[in-house]
Amino acid sequence: MRWIVCLLMMFGLAGLLVVGGNVAVAEIRPEFAMDSDPELTIPNPIKQFSKKYKSLWLAALARPEADMQRLAAETIAEAHLVGVPEMSDARTTLLKIAAADESHSAARTSAARALIVLETKEASQVLFDASEQHGADLRQVIEPALAHWRFEPIRVVWLKRLDVKPIRHRELMLAINGLGEAGDKGAVPRLLTLVHDSFRPASARLAAARAVGILQESGLEANAEELAKPESASIADRLIAAALLGRHKSDGAQAVLLRLARDKEPSVIAAALIQLNAINHDLVLPLADQAIAHGDVNVRRQGANAYIARPTPERIVVLAKLLDDVHPELRASVREALFVLAQKPELDSAIRQSSSDVLAGEGWRGQEQATLLLSVLDHKPVASRLVQLLESPRREVLVVSAWGLRKLAVPETFPAMLNKAIQQTEIRLKQPAAAGVDEQVAHLFEAFGLLKYAPAEGLLRQYVPKVMPLGDYSRGAAIWSLGLLHNGVPDEALAVLMAERLTEPPVTPPELIRVRTMSAISLGRMQAKSQVKRMRDYLGSKVEPMITPLAIRWAIHQLTGELLPDAEPSRTSKSGWFLEPLDD
Repeated sequence: MRWIVCLLMMFGLAGLLVVGGNVAVAEIRPEFAMDSDPELTIPNPIKQFSKKYKSLWLAALARPEADMQRLAAETIAEAHLVGVPEMSDARTTLLKIAAADESHSAARTSAARALIVLETKEASQVLFDASEQHGADLRQVIEPALAHWRFEPIRVVWLKRLDVKPIRHRELMLAINGLGEAGDKGAVPRLLTLVHDSFRPASARLAAARAVGILQESGLEANAEELAKPESASIADRLIAAALLGRHKSDGAQAVLLRLARDKEPSVIAAALIQLNAINHDLVLPLADQAIAHGDVNVRRQGANAYIARPTPERIVVLAKLLDDVHPELRASVREALFVLAQKPELDSAIRQSSSDVLAGEGWRGQEQATLLLSVLDHKPVASRLVQLLESPRREVLVVSAWGLRKLAVPETFPAMLNKAIQQTEIRLKQPAAAGVDEQVAHLFEAFGLLKYAPAEGLLRQYVPKVMPLGDYSRGAAIWSLGLLHNGVPDEALAVLMAERLTEPPVTPPELIRVRTMSAISLGRMQAKSQVKRMRDYLGSKVEPMITPLAIRWAIHQLTGELLPDAEPSRTSKSGWFLEPLDD
């Protein structure tokens, strides 16, 4: 199905890179250790809905007023999508509204849309008849569904529509797209006629070419060659030529695509390179350096795809420069690809060195991406550079450099990290913190806790009291890290302070949830058994499905060995429907 992916990329969904046949998705990000240590899972809520919804909405749907029918149909469709059961019981009434000549157009359209949402394939003939009798607006709703359901009778209508001149553009597009979606290979000759008709709108010709490119995988080389003639082809013609060859792999198709890949128009180059990469990445290699240097991100992406699929140490150097690319999606995708490729011993050294070179540069984008990559690769030689980047004016670098230092855990960097945290604390107590400072300090604090860096304890303790300017993440991380520093070693004075933070009654401003949660966790870690009763009293008779009660449950288990009943899932329901029962 690779050709489908390529077509999607060519026509607007070109946001992913392919690594060894798999799609690489940006996942490396600066997470907080305290959010997963310990692992506390809130049970997924259970959806529940009033049993009176169905009868109420069915009664409204059966009313003669058009607005009532419309609103009921729209509600039934939405309710089905969010999980309200038994909405399919409305199909019979919806069919009557869709089919009746006396139905208001708005009610009919809403009924048709609801039938489609309910996947009422048996209503295909009724919907088709209604679309033929009641106008173009209704066809916009119904015909795509009939194409998806492969409703055979409508193909005759679509084929006839291809020959009509003049014709409304949206009607023509429905026919083209419908024939392609329905897989009607018999439509190829007429679609090709439309493709070559220069008097038709370029958008319709391109849509027809896309459809043909999906339906036929050979024999269109001559058509593409004619459209791509250098001396006469417009940009639209060249794009159409590439689209026609969507599933072609022949030498003739490759020759046309290679010529288009050297075009001056970025959209044409990108379309051709996508096709060539789909056929064989080796075809793109001679063009990859130039593509990666191109001003259009879709062209750069295809050059990168080829080098990722056929990596060498020399090509890694070129790829690594894209870590500083202006397009966020591309640089993140390259980062992920380099992480995967670094698992190959013959490429690991080149990836580490080239990424370190980017990290040493002045581009903040490259600094951010290289930090993320080298940190997960545990490349400790860059730790001193990350210390320098703690001073970056960019929030992105400010945060990831601290996270990277926590990941690398190089003891020699800890004094500088502590000095930075002290400086940020002094500034925050005098003026509002700059963006990213809260997260930066939190990552530094987590590092101190994980490596039990005792010199940081005095600073960490400053974050336990309720001093709001010191921030959510920073205070939570400080308390969490103090629990690690005192793991198994009770500190009564500290335990009392944490218990106060955990159990503070509702006041304004309220204590932060993260602070309460981390206080409970640290009380458990530091074996503060003197606070068990206080925690039980605050918890109450049951464990609610929220993070702080779950943390208290975990802490009590650490302190007493008792495993309290787990939290029951919460019950959720959607409200605000156009009609709701007065009581349930």
